[in-house]
Amino acid sequence: MNKTPMERRCDTYRDKLKGEPFASIVPSRRPELKYHGNIGRAKSAVAYAEWIYDSRTGRNYRGVRGGEIYRRTADGWELAYRVEQGTPESEIPWKQGAEQ
Repeated sequence: MNKTPMERRCDTYRDKLKGEPFASIVPSRRPELKYHGNIGRAKSAVAYAEWIYDSRTGRNYRGVRGGEIYRRTADGWELAYRVEQGTPESEIPWKQGAEQ
């Protein structure tokens, strides 16, 4: 199975997951891997909106910086959400009626 660009960018940080109940990997942020005490902070980290230039259309649009959110389970870590960089804010999974 082919990996998405966001999966490839987050691969190197997955081995570092530990600690808090939630973690976010945001390749465009420093540090890329952060731990969170609640899902809301992890969602905010991934869904931080920024202006993105689309070279195909020559226009700017508002999209999110993207990344992955993990939830701690009894067996380790489980991917909760993956959001590609540039996704419009209205298309974020948890704003689409998915798990709140």
